[in-house]
Amino acid sequence: MLEHLQLTWLERIALRLLAKSPRIGLLVIKPHGSRLVFVAKDMTDPVDIVEGEPITMQLERLYHQPSYGEDE
Repeated sequence: MLEHLQLTWLERIALRLLAKSPRIGLLVIKPHGSRLVFVAKDMTDPVDIVEGEPITMQLERLYHQPSYGEDE
């Protein structure tokens, strides 16, 4: 995947750090000027992306979720 993104070595390291963080549940990467989108998702995340629901509604719902370690 990283080869297709044409990232610099610093961007690749940052991407790996973000993907391994326990605070990140969904990471979406879209190269500037490209229509391709790459998604990395934590499979243990209790909030799931639902098929059939518009992506804007899903992102809105995810935005209003409590932060890592924060009680509702």
